[in-house]
Amino acid sequence: MILEASSHQIPEMNEVILAAKRHWGYPEEMITAWLPDLLVDEGVLASRRFWTLEDEGRIAGVFSISVNKELCCELEDFWVLPQFMGQGAGRMMFGFVQDWLQTRQLSELMIVADPNAKGFYERMGAVMVGSQPSVPEGRQLPVMRYALEPTPTREF
Repeated sequence: MILEASSHQIPEMNEVILAAKRHWGYPEEMITAWLPDLLVDEGVLASRRFWTLEDEGRIAGVFSISVNKELCCELEDFWVLPQFMGQGAGRMMFGFVQDWLQTRQLSELMIVADPNAKGFYERMGAVMVGSQPSVPEGRQLPVMRYALEPTPTREF
């Protein structure tokens, strides 16, 4: 079940985020350097739309979208507990994002992806449009674009 996130879930959301990031085998020094950008607090929660994927009363996934004044959307967070990776959790979460965009008639989503997640986003239909520098120096993150296909109109 996907639900809008609330502030009392922040500690569990951060546990999911850290478990997902650590799953890829990054050294703890890198995780520590990324902490300010990884973790959710009250301010971050209030700055964009957050949802959780819940399984049997616990959080299995966390994701968020920001929308600016020009109606440009960015997938800011997309984290799945390692034990749910490859089980359809990410596909379910991305399907929710697609529906959310379509309902609001927003046609495009930008994603600055972890290199390990690039293949997942490609399977969801996103294409790489560039790269962005990251910590440590010399590391590049894929910048991806997901374009929502227009809903066909029916003629009567």
